[in-house]
Amino acid sequence: MMEKILEVKNADKYYGNKSNLTKAIDNISFTVEKGEFVGIMGASGSGKSTLLNVISTIDRVTAGHIIVNGEDITKLKGNKLNKFRREELGFIFQDFNLLDTLTAYENIALALTIRKSTSKGN
Repeated sequence: MMEKILEVKNADKYYGNKSNLTKAIDNISFTVEKGEFVGIMGASGSGKSTLLNVISTIDRVTAGHIIVNGEDITKLKGNKLNKFRREELGFIFQDFNLLDTLTAYENIALALTIRKSTSKGN
């Protein structure tokens, strides 16, 4: 049996109110197993960015659960949420800010080096 590293269960993200409700993501469920690569495709406005925002905890789901490495991140708050973001997440935004004098590998290694050096005192 493969190890689930990400599980999205019946996730909804709605914006607005009853009279003007926008369903950005509506009842999305999927899993990602260790070692898998996943692509998210869809038309403009179909909810791709919203889905990534709720998985990365930039935004919160309206309903449903997102489980990363066995932990339901939709329930995290305060220091536990900060620790999750610091230790478990890594992503590059569409308008990224990489150092152009470094290779892609060196840009990633730099972030890991900074994280390691700052976590020594924690």
